[in-house]
Amino acid sequence: MAGDTVRVVDEGESLPFTVSDCADRPGYDRILLVRPTHFDVTYEINPYMGGDVNRERAIEQWRTLRDAYDRYADVAVLDPDDSWRRLDTGGGETTATAEPARPAAHPDLVFAANLGVPTADGDGFVLASMATEERQGEPAYLETWATDAGYEIFDAPAGTFEGAGDALWHPGNRLLWGGYGVRTDRAVYDDLADRLDVPVLVLELTDDRYYHLDVCLTPLDETTALIQPEAFTDDGLARIEAVFETVLEIPVEESREGMAGNAHCVDGEHVLLPAGNSETEAILRDAGYEPVPVETGEFEKAGGSVFCLSLELGTLD
Repeated sequence: MAGDTVRVVDEGESLPFTVSDCADRPGYDRILLVRPTHFDVTYEINPYMGGDVNRERAIEQWRTLRDAYDRYADVAVLDPDDSWRRLDTGGGETTATAEPARPAAHPDLVFAANLGVPTADGDGFVLASMATEERQGEPAYLETWATDAGYEIFDAPAGTFEGAGDALWHPGNRLLWGGYGVRTDRAVYDDLADRLDVPVLVLELTDDRYYHLDVCLTPLDETTALIQPEAFTDDGLARIEAVFETVLEIPVEESREGMAGNAHCVDGEHVLLPAGNSETEAILRDAGYEPVPVETGEFEKAGGSVFCLSLELGTLD
């Protein structure tokens, strides 16, 4: 689907196409992680934030996550200090609207998913525009890193847009899922549909506990999704169930207490998810997937886990 047929489809509208109508999209085989050099919890912008961070434990958990990803994908690492030095010395032109502050002022920079969304072919990024003042300087770090790495960079759409935290690619297809209502504005998806030349299925989020789509929807493959139903409206649930042949439901307690919805199926088989969610692990295993639990407790104090800490990339020629 392209050109005049590209459009944003709201929850209550009839679906004018099927997934099989959408063009194929290459799978991403690189994962970007941001080194947690300055990670901390110094403010509260979601219901989960609070508690003292054990910095040594956080670094060890991040290394464990990096090693887990490294088994299934090529892992790239953004070093906040290196990126800041380039920004501070004018080492590269940027198009980000906000002046970046020193990395210590961005303790949430480690949550790479929010910095932007990759293009359909994985050779570029549309930058994010953060909803909260505390995070507004973060996308410039992705811009600097990605420019150096050879990726094409596109300005953020007008309005608030929190990257792959709310904009999720449907596995294997040029089809985007777009969450809105808590952090991201609904209007940005009209822009993204045109720019990325893909249809977008938007889902309204009305509960602050599910402030991003990536904490309540994990597309596992083209036909299967892992979700937390209480995050969605009735129309939103109906949309998900109409598109995915199989919908696996996360126990509410494991969503609220263990961030089980912030998982990542890296290859259609292995699902990295926060450790301690035994019921969700069993649900995945019974459905034919291999759960890979990873301890992310220190990062959960800031309201993020596996998927929040990663950003998918295409491999450049």
